[in-house]
Amino acid sequence: MQDTGELEALVDLKPFKATILNPELEERAKLVCPVYDTIDAHQYERYAAEEDNVIHVTTRKEGIPEREFVESAVGDLARFFEDGILRERANPAFYIYGVRYQLSEELREQIPAEARRELYFAFGLVALVRVGELTGEEIVGHEKVFTKKTQERYQLMRASGMNFSPIVAEYSMPDHAINRLFEEYLGFRRPDLKLDTRRMPLVDVELNGTRHLLWEVADNDLIARIQALMREKRLLILDGHHRYTASCQLSRDQQEGTAYTLMMLMEGEDRALLLLPWHRCVKRCRLEELWRRLEEYFAVVPYAKREGNALVHAQLNQSPAAEFDVRFGMYDGDRYYLLHADEQRIKRLAAERGERVGLDVISLHEWLIEPTLMGNPEDEVVFTASPRDAIAKVDSGAYAVAFFLKPLRIAEVEYKAHVEKKAFPQKSTRFLPKVAEGIVMWKWR
Repeated sequence: MQDTGELEALVDLKPFKATILNPELEERAKLVCPVYDTIDAHQYERYAAEEDNVIHVTTRKEGIPEREFVESAVGDLARFFEDGILRERANPAFYIYGVRYQLSEELREQIPAEARRELYFAFGLVALVRVGELTGEEIVGHEKVFTKKTQERYQLMRASGMNFSPIVAEYSMPDHAINRLFEEYLGFRRPDLKLDTRRMPLVDVELNGTRHLLWEVADNDLIARIQALMREKRLLILDGHHRYTASCQLSRDQQEGTAYTLMMLMEGEDRALLLLPWHRCVKRCRLEELWRRLEEYFAVVPYAKREGNALVHAQLNQSPAAEFDVRFGMYDGDRYYLLHADEQRIKRLAAERGERVGLDVISLHEWLIEPTLMGNPEDEVVFTASPRDAIAKVDSGAYAVAFFLKPLRIAEVEYKAHVEKKAFPQKSTRFLPKVAEGIVMWKWR
């Protein structure tokens, strides 16, 4: 608190001049792409076939050296501005980013029944946020970051002077005040979408079945109201840990214009903000040792192959019966299994590590995967969002076993970050919806 009695701003937001794809261009949807770290080699070729797609400035093609990619990206970025593909808005503003999407049946099966809907429509506030270290109170992360991945983003951001998509962060606002302001401002209630000619979006494109919309908020009074509502909030990064870490490095280096970074802030209580699990597939492991450990650490319930997948996931979607109720699924090509961890062992593990959230992932890796794995984990363990993909990998004979995890809740992720102040193991959380590259950007130099 300040001596004047006024509240000291924890989250410092300010409006900015957005860079967007030229509204006069036809088929702008062909020029956007998913966020760089979700794109595989096949997808890269698909989007890169369009010479003006932003993928050429956001994503390094597999096999291309980092320095060569950065130099090429800077050249393409200059061309995009010179040719009028990208345009900077005239005045600083806040922006409403809307993502309207549906889930496949497979994804619907992986979330609790009460969270399943035909249509989801999430809102995010896009603004500049003053950069602060992740060890502070204002902004925290929940995933481990890797130096190599951070450095690539650092080099690209430093060379281009651009943020190509907003880092996504979450805040808690149980009364939904900001989302209600957005609906009032735009004149409709989600998940409906009734565009008002007085509030037409700057961007309205569809990418892989998901509709991305961007509205400009230039009203100074509304901007001030939003700033006041966010003043004492704490932010939890959902997607973009490496980009945020790169932003911190740029700020420490006192690069011009880097005291702030581009973020999209989403309400954690929004029903359209979803968490989905990442499942694990193991290529080679010592099966005898794996089964010895299963019998020692878990109660194992087998299911026949024909019906086991549905039965296991139904069990995973049930609310935990107690605080230390840790369970996950397994498939070995012959049967499915529900693995229910020994409660006393889980309590000891929690006490040893000082952690209560994420014990399913922690126990899976510490008790089963790491002690039985043959070879390098980076080569022998793959992550997939699709249970069907995991099953197919095992059925093909290329993988020995698959493990299925249950989804976390936002409250658990908040507790991990704000209270335990620890990171989840790699690939513990998968948030939806995802932003796209090219919808809203910021050029600070």
